[in-house]
Amino acid sequence: MKTLNFKIKFVTIAVGIILLSSGCSSLPVRGARNYFDNLYKRIPYKTDGSYRVIDIFYATDREILGQASSSPEFGKKIAKEMTYGQLDVKIDPGIRIGTMLPNKLKRHGIIGVQDVGTLDNDTFIKKLSEAVQASPHKSLMILVFGYKDNFEATAIKASYFTYILDINTPVLLFDWPGDQNVDIEGYLKARDYAKESGPHLGKLLADIIDKVKYEKLWINASSLGCQVVCDAFDYMYDIPSLADPETEIDHVVFAAPDVGQKEFDEKFKDEISALSKKLTTYVSSNDDALLMSAFITGEHKLGRQSSKKQDQMDGAKDMLYLKSLAPDRITLIDVTPINQASYGHGYYLESPEFYDDFYARMLDGAPNVNRRLYLMKYKGNTDYWVLQGGNK
Repeated sequence: MKTLNFKIKFVTIAVGIILLSSGCSSLPVRGARNYFDNLYKRIPYKTDGSYRVIDIFYATDREILGQASSSPEFGKKIAKEMTYGQLDVKIDPGIRIGTMLPNKLKRHGIIGVQDVGTLDNDTFIKKLSEAVQASPHKSLMILVFGYKDNFEATAIKASYFTYILDINTPVLLFDWPGDQNVDIEGYLKARDYAKESGPHLGKLLADIIDKVKYEKLWINASSLGCQVVCDAFDYMYDIPSLADPETEIDHVVFAAPDVGQKEFDEKFKDEISALSKKLTTYVSSNDDALLMSAFITGEHKLGRQSSKKQDQMDGAKDMLYLKSLAPDRITLIDVTPINQASYGHGYYLESPEFYDDFYARMLDGAPNVNRRLYLMKYKGNTDYWVLQGGNK
């Protein structure tokens, strides 16, 4: 009897396998393959011993110290000519999201710039185009950081962000001389350099739009780097072919933007409509760095909410005015609940929740796809989003 039962079970399983196999032949295998083709696959890398090595492009308007060479040293002033190239950065694969201190990471051997090469403008555009065409979605991400760090430290930050985000897309760092003295005079000088660097970035973006056949173009700016982007858009808005109704950029992301609220409201609203399909702005009420910036410049900053202890919706009035300028294109996200960064400012490099949300936006997911986001509403049914931590 046991032998008979075993045979019956064997036949049943065999028949099931045959039916399943015949059924699989009618499944939409091509659709499944297309689904996986459309995923943003992981960033490619080389290996160097136990390290992973990633390659990014860079463009900088810093002066070159000494004689120009294939491995230049960059200074703290703006040059007459831009420098273009590629750089390799080695990264310990055991790295985790945490406080971003470039010099400490370099000193401990966790991240290090291996090689900085230079390219002439034509070769740079050619190699950038080839990398874009070889990427899964023919995409390009441009990173612009803020005040305080030199070229090497900024390259480390860009590589860290690229590695942690882990989207397979070419990355271009636009670097400007933000590493001025850490005092009031130094900050004001950096702010002037940010505005002066805007047209340089604008010209670079115009060249990319004209010559690089991309399908997705993203700009991610943080802190005083957002000022650079605003002035870059000023430059591009004066170019008739870019100021037309057709948008050239898919998404602009501002994190902790060190930009005057009034300046943004009066100037950038028209430019964002002409040049970019979407703008996402991350703001916080506990950003002490932007509080100090507001004190120095005498103007309220876009990236900082009211710090008064009041109802959270009432504290978002300034944000909601911004949202009302272009409700279909502007998304506002309050990161106060997850902002544990030093000075409440560097969450765009130090917060896992920020990376999660940023990743979803690059994939064009609806806001509610991110379960950490909570919708808040104010008068007139205007909405904004609050980013909560995993323990909420």
